[in-house]
Amino acid sequence: MNNNYKIVRTIFENVFQRVLECKDNDSGEIFYSNVITSQKVINLINIEELRAIPSNILESYNTEDRIYIYTKPLKTEYTGLREYSAKNLTLKHQFNLAEKVIELAQNIFNMTDVVQQKILDLDRLYVDENDKVVVDCNLVFEQEYDIADNETFKRLGNMIHYIFSGTEIVDYNISDTIPPDILKIIVRCLTREYIFPRDVLAELKGSPIFAMIFGTETIAPNKTALKAIIQDEETKPSDSSTEAFEHASQEQTPDDKSIFDIYVNDNNPKSRKKIKTSGIVLGKEIKRAVLSIAIVVLVLLLGNMIIKKLSNTQEVSAGGNGDTAGEQGKTPGTESPEQNNTDDSASSIADSTEMYFNDKLIEKIGYTGEKVKIDSDIYVEGKNSLVAENTGDGKLKSLFAVVDFTDEKFSYMLKKQIGISAKTKSEKDVEALIVLEAYKGGVLTSNFHTSVKVYDDMWSQVTVPINVTDADSLNIYIEYQGQNKVWIDSVFIDVIK
Repeated sequence: MNNNYKIVRTIFENVFQRVLECKDNDSGEIFYSNVITSQKVINLINIEELRAIPSNILESYNTEDRIYIYTKPLKTEYTGLREYSAKNLTLKHQFNLAEKVIELAQNIFNMTDVVQQKILDLDRLYVDENDKVVVDCNLVFEQEYDIADNETFKRLGNMIHYIFSGTEIVDYNISDTIPPDILKIIVRCLTREYIFPRDVLAELKGSPIFAMIFGTETIAPNKTALKAIIQDEETKPSDSSTEAFEHASQEQTPDDKSIFDIYVNDNNPKSRKKIKTSGIVLGKEIKRAVLSIAIVVLVLLLGNMIIKKLSNTQEVSAGGNGDTAGEQGKTPGTESPEQNNTDDSASSIADSTEMYFNDKLIEKIGYTGEKVKIDSDIYVEGKNSLVAENTGDGKLKSLFAVVDFTDEKFSYMLKKQIGISAKTKSEKDVEALIVLEAYKGGVLTSNFHTSVKVYDDMWSQVTVPINVTDADSLNIYIEYQGQNKVWIDSVFIDVIK
């Protein structure tokens, strides 16, 4: 930006940043100057990622202690998402707009939680003349943020709700005018059942209404092409066969005929002439052939399912009998070392909690702080669970799992998106935090936390996605306040496919 401009007014100013409305003296155009000076806020922003999304950024760069973002006004050129959604959009336009918003959420999903929340704001999104979504990146930070929860899916669900109903979600009251397919997606966004925004997009495109609206557009060109091929390749029928052919075509469409010709007659013109003279018969034969194939495929699938179920039942039965026989035929202390190792391995796999929480692992990372205890009375799978008990009114932060990236069994997870899932239950309903801390050389390199609801009357599933780029270990804690007990079981950690 050139320096030949004047300041019109100060839009926002605090100890973290200063946002000015400016006017170019040469062109007379209005633009905004956003200078961020807080180091904590600077660490939240990746300039390259901001430039990659469709936005109003004119220029942006950073120095050692500041970030400069220059943007242009959008209200005069584009339509705000709120106003655009209020135009009595057709269902097709609503789906198209929802798709664009979900794609934006996916494109910014690697940004920090704070920046994601700033972008996924109904007042910051605009629609251009090509129905594309544009972001107002004149971001304002009112405070130094320490977000306890990622609200991306909650905000995404609210935006989809607004697009299809023209209203925002208030106190989880969802409009009854929204199609059932979309209603289900909105609810799953609010309950954070998705891992990535692209999962939302896949369900949107897989909905019956979406297929009904957009599905025919992709089929029509294929029919035209097939018809053209038939007309080009076919030789003119003789006068004697023309009437028979026209009569047959009433029962059989050109598409059916061409497909049958390709698969049955190997595109042979001589065979095609025979088809023309007996179109009615062949039409019936096609239907019979398709029906027969469908029945055979169905029978094979059912048979395969039955065989798999029988095989699994036999394996479980055989395994149980074998263990019993082995125990009866051996006296204590007579097992070989190899057998002992096998038993130990099987025992460790038998309960998922032991894979990421055991004395050897905790000793290896040198952890000496608060940690959960093993409970063999209350559990959902295996032989025990983990319990974090708080006997006071203060805050408890208790370690319940560790991923050792120096172990070759888990090193493949580094620099990939991993999912941490577990089932939780409590003595009293409580809102807790799942805290993740990455360590390198014994030093904390990064941390992240997300809030979860833990209930006293049921086991609830918790899933937390995270990227770990460079670390020796990842410590996972449960944190809550007040007298209570929280049980954790079915711990599973792996790369998200």
